[in-house]
Amino acid sequence: MAKMEIALDLGTAYTSIFVAGNGIVLHEPSVIAYFEDGSKRHTRAVGSEAYNMMGRAPEKTKTVCPIADGVIKDTEACTDMLTEFIGKILPESYLIKPRISCVLGVPTGITVEGREAYEQVLMRAGIDDITMVNSIMLEAIGVDMPVQSTFGGIVVSIGAGSTEIAVLSLCGIVRGWSLTIGGDMIDRALMDAISGIYELNIGRATARVVKEKICSLIRNDCAAMNISGIDIQSKTIRTQAVSADKLYNAIYDYYMNIVDAVASVINTCSPSIAAEIQRYGIVVAGGGAKMPGLAQLMRNVLKLDVRVPGEACHANILGGGRLLSDPDLLNDILAHV
Repeated sequence: MAKMEIALDLGTAYTSIFVAGNGIVLHEPSVIAYFEDGSKRHTRAVGSEAYNMMGRAPEKTKTVCPIADGVIKDTEACTDMLTEFIGKILPESYLIKPRISCVLGVPTGITVEGREAYEQVLMRAGIDDITMVNSIMLEAIGVDMPVQSTFGGIVVSIGAGSTEIAVLSLCGIVRGWSLTIGGDMIDRALMDAISGIYELNIGRATARVVKEKICSLIRNDCAAMNISGIDIQSKTIRTQAVSADKLYNAIYDYYMNIVDAVASVINTCSPSIAAEIQRYGIVVAGGGAKMPGLAQLMRNVLKLDVRVPGEACHANILGGGRLLSDPDLLNDILAHV
């Protein structure tokens, strides 16, 4: 039987798949759209196509985001979504479905029930062998941190559903912390801020665009853009110019909570590890690492060097991909699980 080795990142915002020998072959929003017919529902679209239906779909079409705060909330929808994604990556040359083995990134500190939910979803979607690895470890590997050394570094991963912080050593986690602060929470904060400042109601998709296009942690940033929404007073559609400067406070507190958590983790470390952190600094990964001004904010507060690698957004899936070709490293990591 033909075999296929993949790495999988089932993220709150995006699902990514890495195929051994081919690299990242899929990176799409973690969304599924159903057509509801009475008590039955049928898959209508997944990924980017389903995401574009959010807030625009007719009454009988429902969009579902099956992963929230970094964990699976709807196993049935997640199974249907992943089944469709797996179908997208299978080469047409296969006459029968190959046996699929998978390295999967999971949240640090995931419960037994959480692991069972992931396993159930993957097996029902057609994946035969599953190896679960802490996502924060995959992030570190994906940005080439020396995780096998006596000091593997400190990494901060800011995802859509949560933020994880870990100090690494000898393929294990010495200190770790998880916060329910991520890109989705910041999107909601922006929706509230735009409603309060501009008296304009917008959807999550628009808030995400605002975040990605103009928001920053740089005071007096003059970046601006036009958005459309519903005027709170007149209930009519209105186009409004919004500026990064006015939205600064809406995101600043969330990122400062992350910075404070990093400081708390460092303060719990031994003097020898703290000295290594002082020497080598901090690496920030995940989609939230892209926020302009974040690295400088962290440098100013923590008095440490802060690095945001160019591949920060794809660190998780790249780390999983590397483990597909490095079984010795994978075995070293699994020994500490």
